[in-house]
Amino acid sequence: MREPLTYAIAYGAAEAALKAARAEGARICVVVVGRSGITKVLLGDDGVGPIGVETARRKAYTAAVTGMTTSAFAALATDPAMAAAPPHLVDGHLLPVPGGQPVVVDDGEVIGGIGIGGADGATDDRLAVAALKSITGLLA
Repeated sequence: MREPLTYAIAYGAAEAALKAARAEGARICVVVVGRSGITKVLLGDDGVGPIGVETARRKAYTAAVTGMTTSAFAALATDPAMAAAPPHLVDGHLLPVPGGQPVVVDDGEVIGGIGIGGADGATDDRLAVAALKSITGLLA
Protein backbone atom coordinates (compact mmCIF):
# COMPACT_ATOMS: atom_id res chain seq x y z
CA MET A 1 0.00 0.00 0.00
CA ARG A 2 1.27 3.41 -1.00
CA GLU A 3 1.56 6.45 1.25
CA PRO A 4 -1.80 8.16 1.78
CA LEU A 5 -2.75 11.29 -0.09
CA THR A 6 -0.89 14.10 1.66
CA TYR A 7 -2.55 17.24 2.94
CA ALA A 8 -0.28 19.39 0.76
CA ILE A 9 -1.33 17.58 -2.42
CA ALA A 10 -5.01 17.54 -1.39
CA TYR A 11 -4.95 21.26 -0.62
CA GLY A 12 -3.19 22.00 -3.91
CA ALA A 13 -5.90 20.18 -5.85
CA ALA A 14 -8.66 22.00 -3.97
CA GLU A 15 -7.03 25.36 -4.48
CA ALA A 16 -6.57 24.67 -8.22
CA ALA A 17 -10.27 23.81 -8.57
CA LEU A 18 -11.36 26.93 -6.72
CA LYS A 19 -9.09 29.12 -8.85
CA ALA A 20 -10.33 27.54 -12.09
CA ALA A 21 -13.94 28.00 -11.02
CA ARG A 22 -13.44 31.64 -10.12
CA ALA A 23 -11.78 32.25 -13.51
CA GLU A 24 -15.01 31.25 -15.22
CA GLY A 25 -17.33 32.92 -12.72
CA ALA A 26 -18.50 29.75 -10.98
CA ARG A 27 -18.88 29.49 -7.22
CA ILE A 28 -18.16 25.98 -5.99
CA CYS A 29 -17.21 23.81 -3.09
CA VAL A 30 -14.37 21.34 -3.54
CA VAL A 31 -13.72 18.39 -1.27
CA VAL A 32 -10.69 16.11 -1.38
CA VAL A 33 -10.81 12.84 0.52
CA GLY A 34 -8.32 10.09 1.27
CA ARG A 35 -8.66 6.50 0.07
CA SER A 36 -11.24 5.65 2.74
CA GLY A 37 -13.46 8.61 1.86
CA ILE A 38 -12.55 10.68 4.93
CA THR A 39 -12.39 14.42 4.19
CA LYS A 40 -8.88 15.91 4.06
CA VAL A 41 -9.72 19.32 2.60
CA LEU A 42 -12.94 21.25 2.08
CA LEU A 43 -12.88 24.67 0.43
CA GLY A 44 -16.17 26.45 -0.18
CA ASP A 45 -16.29 29.69 -2.11
CA ASP A 46 -18.40 32.64 -1.01
CA GLY A 47 -22.05 32.01 -1.73
CA VAL A 48 -21.93 28.21 -1.91
CA GLY A 49 -24.79 26.74 0.08
CA PRO A 50 -25.10 23.53 2.07
CA ILE A 51 -26.21 21.49 -0.95
CA GLY A 52 -23.03 22.38 -2.85
CA VAL A 53 -20.94 21.42 0.17
CA GLU A 54 -22.69 18.09 0.72
CA THR A 55 -22.72 17.08 -2.94
CA ALA A 56 -18.99 17.84 -3.23
CA ARG A 57 -18.29 15.64 -0.20
CA ARG A 58 -20.39 12.78 -1.51
CA LYS A 59 -18.88 12.98 -5.01
CA ALA A 60 -15.35 12.85 -3.58
CA TYR A 61 -16.33 9.91 -1.37
CA THR A 62 -17.93 8.07 -4.30
CA ALA A 63 -14.87 8.51 -6.52
CA ALA A 64 -12.50 7.35 -3.77
CA VAL A 65 -14.38 4.26 -2.60
CA THR A 66 -15.52 3.07 -6.02
CA GLY A 67 -12.32 3.96 -7.86
CA MET A 68 -14.28 5.40 -10.76
CA THR A 69 -15.49 8.79 -11.87
CA THR A 70 -18.92 9.68 -10.57
CA SER A 71 -20.11 9.92 -14.18
CA ALA A 72 -19.10 6.29 -14.73
CA PHE A 73 -20.68 5.36 -11.40
CA ALA A 74 -23.93 7.06 -12.51
CA ALA A 75 -23.99 4.83 -15.60
CA LEU A 76 -23.36 1.76 -13.44
CA ALA A 77 -26.08 2.73 -10.98
CA THR A 78 -28.68 2.94 -13.76
CA ASP A 79 -27.68 -0.38 -15.36
CA PRO A 80 -30.67 -2.76 -15.21
CA ALA A 81 -28.38 -5.44 -13.70
CA MET A 82 -28.06 -3.23 -10.61
CA ALA A 83 -31.83 -2.92 -10.07
CA ALA A 84 -31.91 -5.54 -7.30
CA ALA A 85 -29.45 -3.59 -5.13
CA PRO A 86 -28.68 -0.12 -6.47
CA PRO A 87 -25.24 0.68 -5.03
CA HIS A 88 -26.14 4.24 -4.04
CA LEU A 89 -29.01 2.86 -1.98
CA VAL A 90 -26.79 0.26 -0.31
CA ASP A 91 -24.35 3.01 0.76
CA GLY A 92 -26.21 6.30 1.20
CA HIS A 93 -23.00 8.32 0.93
CA LEU A 94 -22.55 7.38 -2.74
CA LEU A 95 -23.77 9.96 -5.24
CA PRO A 96 -24.25 8.94 -8.89
CA VAL A 97 -23.87 12.34 -10.58
CA PRO A 98 -21.01 14.04 -12.46
CA GLY A 99 -18.33 15.98 -10.59
CA GLY A 100 -16.13 13.41 -8.87
CA GLN A 101 -12.74 12.04 -9.90
CA PRO A 102 -10.67 9.34 -8.19
CA VAL A 103 -7.06 10.22 -7.37
CA VAL A 104 -5.03 7.37 -8.86
CA VAL A 105 -1.26 6.90 -8.77
CA ASP A 106 0.89 5.47 -11.57
CA ASP A 107 0.45 1.84 -10.54
CA GLY A 108 -3.34 2.16 -10.54
CA GLU A 109 -3.88 2.41 -6.79
CA VAL A 110 -6.68 4.77 -5.75
CA ILE A 111 -5.47 7.03 -2.95
CA GLY A 112 -8.35 9.50 -2.77
CA GLY A 113 -11.07 11.39 -4.53
CA ILE A 114 -11.94 14.93 -5.61
CA GLY A 115 -15.51 16.19 -5.63
CA ILE A 116 -16.94 19.47 -6.86
CA GLY A 117 -20.40 20.80 -6.00
CA GLY A 118 -22.25 24.04 -6.51
CA ALA A 119 -22.36 24.44 -10.28
CA ASP A 120 -24.06 22.29 -12.93
CA GLY A 121 -22.90 18.71 -13.47
CA ALA A 122 -20.81 19.43 -16.56
CA THR A 123 -19.01 22.33 -14.87
CA ASP A 124 -18.47 20.33 -11.67
CA ASP A 125 -17.03 17.47 -13.71
CA ARG A 126 -14.74 19.71 -15.78
CA LEU A 127 -13.40 21.41 -12.64
CA ALA A 128 -12.78 18.06 -10.93
CA VAL A 129 -10.72 16.98 -13.94
CA ALA A 130 -8.78 20.26 -13.81
CA ALA A 131 -8.07 19.75 -10.10
CA LEU A 132 -6.83 16.24 -10.78
CA LYS A 133 -4.62 17.40 -13.65
CA SER A 134 -3.08 20.04 -11.37
CA ILE A 135 -1.62 17.34 -9.10
CA THR A 136 -0.85 14.57 -11.59
CA GLY A 137 2.92 15.23 -11.51
CA LEU A 138 2.93 15.03 -7.71
CA LEU A 139 1.45 11.52 -7.58
CA ALA A 140 4.36 9.52 -9.00
